[in-house]
Amino acid sequence: MTPLILLLWACRADLGEPNYPDPEPWGDDTGGGALLGPDPYVDGERRLSFGIFYEGGASEIDPTDHFYIFENTFSVSPSDERVEGQSSDVWVHTGGPWWGGGLYWDEARDLSGWTTLNVDLRAPAEGGISGVDLGVVGGAEGRVNAAAAGFAADGEWHHLVIPLADFAAAGADLGQVTSPLIVAGEGGAEGDVLYIDNLYLE
Repeated sequence: MTPLILLLWACRADLGEPNYPDPEPWGDDTGGGALLGPDPYVDGERRLSFGIFYEGGASEIDPTDHFYIFENTFSVSPSDERVEGQSSDVWVHTGGPWWGGGLYWDEARDLSGWTTLNVDLRAPAEGGISGVDLGVVGGAEGRVNAAAAGFAADGEWHHLVIPLADFAAAGADLGQVTSPLIVAGEGGAEGDVLYIDNLYLE
């Protein structure tokens, strides 16, 4: 990630009003049936759902997320191009030099008891957002490059399983998390898309 994005993320102490305060999973207006996804929930597992970007089973559900779109750098809507549940979410680039958004909590929370972040990403080879970084903010921000975790803009869904220790090694304090996920990057053109689905912690 370049210094420009680091600076933009670091300067977000006052994010203003969230684009989607206290979001629930998007309603299904696509007409499709539910899919179980690549790793369906099994009773007895520990799985944390954030209440957005995930519609499957979980042992714990966090209902108090806020979803921010930084500086209107993309728009978001449901899509039937999904790997789990009834819909995914498609982010559409508005054409600026950078883009980003993420989930935030009003108070810091302890995620040190969780081990992995799971998320599915998809971008078409033509017209897809390719430069993607994932971040967790706990005191400082720790980030992981999505391509290094297995993502490619090739038209396929990629199921990423990222150890939370990677975000901690990059600077995030997992005991004091205020943002469990930021997705951002530089470049791209107006109309480029990124699909996000199946987001949870194990």
